[in-house]
Amino acid sequence: MARSLVITLIGDDRPGIVESVSKIIVEHDGEWVESRMANLGGKFAGILRANLPDEQCEAFSEKLKSASNGLDIHIEQVDTEPANATEKYYRLGLVGQDRPGIIHRISSLLVNHGATVEELESEVTEASMSGEKLFKANIKLCLADDHSEDELREVLEDLANELIVDIELG
Repeated sequence: MARSLVITLIGDDRPGIVESVSKIIVEHDGEWVESRMANLGGKFAGILRANLPDEQCEAFSEKLKSASNGLDIHIEQVDTEPANATEKYYRLGLVGQDRPGIIHRISSLLVNHGATVEELESEVTEASMSGEKLFKANIKLCLADDHSEDELREVLEDLANELIVDIELG
């Protein structure tokens, strides 16, 4: 029987982090299933899910932590049951002038209207012509069965007008 583990890693970025983690997974007969990794402010930040045989999990965890070389590592076992097939998934894009609290405002609105954030990517860039700072976010969200897409669109439009940003729900 296999276990699914979610592994988070953070620390100073350097060459070879992904290779060393993948090598340890393979050495313990594991499978790299999915991941998200980035360099943020000179730090390597990664989260991945791997499946390993039950009898290899303890040895894998010990080996990964002993080979961490300065990375903070956290390992959690997760349920591998499939998500509810009736949930609705959407992509939300947001672009507007940067200001404090945008993520808080959008995440509060989403949770209060039955949506959960599945993935979130954001960045602050300079606008090409004006040089002002633009905030951009791409969000994958899941809307609960008992909530309306039309209602969510309506409150997102209100928020877009309030914050003077472009929000697109697809």
